[in-house]
Amino acid sequence: MKKIKLISAILTVLMLSEMFSVSSLCSAKMTKKQKKEILYINMADDFLKENQYDNAIECYNKIIEINPNSSEAYSKRGNVRYLQGKYQDAVSDYTKALEITPGKTNLYYNRGLARTKLKEYDEVLEDFTKELEINSENTHAYLNRGMTEILLKKYDEAIEDFTKLISLDSENEMAYYNRAIAKRNQGDYQGAIEDYNIVLDLNPSNIDAYINRGGAEYYLKDYKSAIRDYSKVIETQKASKKSYFNRGLAYFGAEKYEEAIEDFTKVIMLSPKNDSAYYNRGLAEEKLGNNVSAIDDYAKAIELKPEDAQYYYTKGALISRIDGDLEQAISDLNYAIKLDGNDSEKYLTRAIIFCKQKNYLIALDDLNIAIKLDPENSTAKELRSYAIKSLADVDDQIKGNK
Repeated sequence: MKKIKLISAILTVLMLSEMFSVSSLCSAKMTKKQKKEILYINMADDFLKENQYDNAIECYNKIIEINPNSSEAYSKRGNVRYLQGKYQDAVSDYTKALEITPGKTNLYYNRGLARTKLKEYDEVLEDFTKELEINSENTHAYLNRGMTEILLKKYDEAIEDFTKLISLDSENEMAYYNRAIAKRNQGDYQGAIEDYNIVLDLNPSNIDAYINRGGAEYYLKDYKSAIRDYSKVIETQKASKKSYFNRGLAYFGAEKYEEAIEDFTKVIMLSPKNDSAYYNRGLAEEKLGNNVSAIDDYAKAIELKPEDAQYYYTKGALISRIDGDLEQAISDLNYAIKLDGNDSEKYLTRAIIFCKQKNYLIALDDLNIAIKLDPENSTAKELRSYAIKSLADVDDQIKGNK
């Protein structure tokens, strides 16, 4: 449920601020070359307004021919290349502009944005840090550096950047939103909820904040609040499969199994191939004692995702508990163990079935594996003692019959 928003729209603002700085040259006495340079700059500006990026680039190329040391031409051409999706070319232009004017504001920031698109996150951090050395109050640099730190799982640093941004702009919605993400990723769910509360005070229509706050509430087992938040999302987005699914999980946690079944059914209606919806509906059906329906749902989940060991295990375990088709249960557990042989519970459950069938020797093999995988598994140890005793009793009975 996490969603990280990297802001790149600021590029347009930076381009506009640079236009005004160049046009101020018109009031000064200019050489012929300067006049020609201004002509191409104005032409490029007009092309940009019409989104004619190739023509704008041709103008910047002409400016660079006239004045190879025009930092602004490289910078503006870099902006256009960014807008075209030519991020490596944009990086090259920003780098050239920085060689000409190393301390110019926004160049490191823009290069950082372009490198973000290239997923060069270590270099992105360096650029945003350089930008902040030049302009320590660049709120966009704090925001984007923080989000990059989230991507690199540097949550403490991210929180520090968002907190600094909040000190500069106490109503910056994105700062609170992304600080909540960092806190949540650290396991500080209550801290995340507090930040999402502020986001929603600032912008009550931020649907993502409701979704993410609901997730944090779910992890804190505050199912009532999670249900409230997911319901709010569903009011706005009637076809939100994710919100119906998450609300279903919250209903399940709150032991409201019928409501959970309704939500998972809605997910299935919207997305008939959603294996998780079938599986979780099966869990809710099982809680209500609707075992046949539960087994059918587990079977459908297996059909949709046959590589999921948990689906086979849950189905086999239920069949075993209700003393259904034990051979089918064993088959399910065989698949579960084949897909994931490192779970002691799978071996224990299969051993229970073998004991029901009085196959104590085979059961012992499974129980030994279960105990090896989980030496603290007291149930497996007790069942092994029972299997050993039962095996001995069978041996005594056979000897007695002789």
